[in-house]
Amino acid sequence: MSAPGFSETNAFVAVLERKSFTRAATQLGLSPARVSELIRSLEERLGVRLVERTTRSVAPTAAGERLLARLRPVLDEYHAALDSLNDFRAKPAGTLRLTVPPPAAEFLLAPVVTQFLKTYPEIKLDISVEDALTDIVAERYDAGIRPGERVARDMIALRIGNPMQVVVVASPTYLAERGTPKTPQDLERHNCIRIRFSSGVFLPWRFGSKRRSLEVQVDGSLVVNDSALAKHPNLRSLTR
Repeated sequence: MSAPGFSETNAFVAVLERKSFTRAATQLGLSPARVSELIRSLEERLGVRLVERTTRSVAPTAAGERLLARLRPVLDEYHAALDSLNDFRAKPAGTLRLTVPPPAAEFLLAPVVTQFLKTYPEIKLDISVEDALTDIVAERYDAGIRPGERVARDMIALRIGNPMQVVVVASPTYLAERGTPKTPQDLERHNCIRIRFSSGVFLPWRFGSKRRSLEVQVDGSLVVNDSALAKHPNLRSLTR
């Protein structure tokens, strides 16, 4: 015996509660003939008569009365479960998991996180700051922030900020001791702080203009994997 479908049991409950095939059909948005067909199909599947029909009334059999008593709480719970989703349509709620690179966390998220949480108090932010380009879908993140050129073609992307310009900086003490580089190529002779990603790849030192771009191979006595440390004022090397 195959299990009855939801449409059959729903029609059964509606008919007995409304005490009419016509009124049940109106409630369900079906024709009376279709409701009668569903009840007949349910009885055939279960092998027992559930509803007594006359031209004047509709009433449950003993089996139908027992089934109705057991089904009513189940259907109530079913509809309550669906109604509970209205909270998500009415206002944003739940946990929002984000994966972002360190610069985006510092310059884009940090200034707005507090206001965001005040605006949406039902949302819990779970932010993972990592330099690796984590697979957003595979790692079950809701969203991520990526450089424009690193966004996969099949991802839904929205621009959230202006292009970020990266500059080379150095402490005044270092420049006084070693001199100020005049061209990108001069950096090859300076003690530069290099940033290494968790993948082992170094952050490239690229320079560009409207006409051309140039990548300089720099070296130095300090390698870090944290951009905040690389920019610390006590460090006297050049950093990008």
